[in-house]
Amino acid sequence: MKYLKLLVVPLVLFFVGYVSGPIVGSILVSEAEKDTTLVRNVKVRDTVFNVNLAEMRDSELPKKVKTEGQVKLPAVSGDGISVLASGRTVKLLNRNGKKLFIETTDGLSKGEVDIDQTNIFDVIGRAMMDDLMASLVENGGNPAPAPEPAPVKPAPPAVAINKPSMPAVVPVKPVVADVVDDVPKPVIPEPTTEPLGGGLLTPEQIVEVMKASIKAGAVKEFKLAQVEAWKAGEDEDFGGEDFQTGLAAYKAETIFGVKTVQAKALIKGGKVTKWVYAKTGMEIR
Repeated sequence: MKYLKLLVVPLVLFFVGYVSGPIVGSILVSEAEKDTTLVRNVKVRDTVFNVNLAEMRDSELPKKVKTEGQVKLPAVSGDGISVLASGRTVKLLNRNGKKLFIETTDGLSKGEVDIDQTNIFDVIGRAMMDDLMASLVENGGNPAPAPEPAPVKPAPPAVAINKPSMPAVVPVKPVVADVVDDVPKPVIPEPTTEPLGGGLLTPEQIVEVMKASIKAGAVKEFKLAQVEAWKAGEDEDFGGEDFQTGLAAYKAETIFGVKTVQAKALIKGGKVTKWVYAKTGMEIR
């Protein structure tokens, strides 16, 4: 009987472990899966960014986010509760694991909410796109090429005026001969903004058509006052068509600070047909 008990006890323990093992394992796997809520793929335009909040420092987080869905926050003074509608802009104060500590912009309510109750992933994704665009800028600080000096107009040749000499003996009234200026004056061409032969523009004309395009509101991404440098680019094949190009370096403000971004103008027929980001070729709206 004694040896029978020694045999039964291990069998019972083995059976319990066999039955409970998958259950405990599934619980551990579920906990591990929950950790992936700190990692998310965010698509901005045609680019997908992998945002990992677990690897980001607090200083790298955005200062403001928006609520998603209805959010309840305790009032700073008193026992009241503020109910924030979806899309409400709030200040991000701190982070605690999978919780965010937020505060309303008026400072009347603040508290912890789940990460999924904000659009923090979208905000960081857009900031990563801005940072990517800024990192692709080349020669953004180069000034626009100085225009070539205008040719010096040649001075008309001097024309000698000969007066007939008075005879010494015969008192004849001197006659002054009329002098006709036979030298033609140089023709000064009128300035023109029309394209050269074949519809091509000079570097100076490229800069002017870029300025005119921005003034006319061809892009909303930046204004004429933001542009710090202009430059005529090389001829380029874009989408199977040949274009003249021009570059405009402008300042853009992102959540990571002010960045220099370079825009490229595609020019055909003496005017800008499209604005794109330099290098990437993505259209600027």
